[in-house]
Amino acid sequence: MPNLIKQKNAAGKLIEFNMVKHTADEIYHRTHADKGEHQSLFQGQGKILLALSQTDGLSQKDLATQLSLTAQSTAEFVNKLVKKHLVTKEKSTTDRRKTVIRLTSAGRKSATKESAKVPEYLKNLTDTELDQLSAILTKMNDSLYNEISTANPSWYDKFHDSITDRLRDWFL
Repeated sequence: MPNLIKQKNAAGKLIEFNMVKHTADEIYHRTHADKGEHQSLFQGQGKILLALSQTDGLSQKDLATQLSLTAQSTAEFVNKLVKKHLVTKEKSTTDRRKTVIRLTSAGRKSATKESAKVPEYLKNLTDTELDQLSAILTKMNDSLYNEISTANPSWYDKFHDSITDRLRDWFL
């Protein structure tokens, strides 16, 4: 059984994090509002640009796997990026069944802008710590979703669909 004092301390740290993050977001919003920037960080298209900036020339299937996206979502995001002239699609020279996605020069610039949007507090974490944080937050979110579902199943369905749609575009 987990230590109640440790649980209380962790709850306090979560509350503190939410308060500090809210304040930081407010400051960011005030200092960037006049530049037309917004805080919709890590949209699906942005994640694809970031992945390609680290390894350009990935197949569409590899992108989907690396980013934990469905093939359909990946294709949708890639097609939008092609229309914006940020990436190109070409058939692989070694396997004609594969479509290879490459950044354009405009895509590279956009990827650089996307990487600058990673919050500083996450840049201090190692890959292992980021994986641990993601796993912990997933576990906490699942527990909260279960509480909501138990309390009001019909409201949960609407809420979960809304969150899933928003997250699909922002983070997934």
